[in-house]
Amino acid sequence: MFFLNGFKPAFVRAGKKIIQVATDAEPVAAGKFEPTWESLSQYQAPEWFRNAKFGIWAHWGPQCQPEQGDWYARGMYDEGSEQYTWHTAHYGHPSKAGFKEVIKDWKAENWDPEKLVALYKRAGAQYFFAMANHHDNLDLWNSKYQEWNSLRVGPKKNILDGWTAAARKFSLPFGLSVHASHAWTWFETAQRSDKNGPLAGIPYDGKLTKADGKGTWWEGLDPGSYMPKIMS
Repeated sequence: MFFLNGFKPAFVRAGKKIIQVATDAEPVAAGKFEPTWESLSQYQAPEWFRNAKFGIWAHWGPQCQPEQGDWYARGMYDEGSEQYTWHTAHYGHPSKAGFKEVIKDWKAENWDPEKLVALYKRAGAQYFFAMANHHDNLDLWNSKYQEWNSLRVGPKKNILDGWTAAARKFSLPFGLSVHASHAWTWFETAQRSDKNGPLAGIPYDGKLTKADGKGTWWEGLDPGSYMPKIMS
């Protein structure tokens, strides 16, 4: 089992079983399903979804800012990769300018959710999904779970509120996708350092702590909140 900065997951998978474990997270309200595969297998898609043949998913967040590929936040810490090379040329070495600088640059100033959702409906979409949190672990709403969210950094906007209002206006069923479960392994590259060159051995910014932010634009924020460290 692994813990993320001391945070314990509510459930872990053990073979064919789902086991509840101790957690430091807020309790999850009781629902229709139990944490077992047998219970989850009883789920049935709603009737409208059975008949909906086409939907559109907006996989949009800070990873789109560099326009260098969907997994930019991981690849930019992969020494020698195309994304690493591009990042060092445009932002600087990842020990000094990491993905948090990309988040800072992402302003979403031209984002018009109503115009986009209207376009999706004209294209024939019968439902609409938006991304709430990518593997880069930035919450795109006024999150109470972590400080790295789109209200505090980046666009300073509640992205999910915008998508929700637009979906309701155009009467499209609306869903959200959350990808945070992979962040603790996906972002492991941010914990590395170069093996070659003049900055070999100098840790990337995934090693930074809240104390390191004094005097910076991210003062008071802990980089470990969105770039979780794996600890046994």
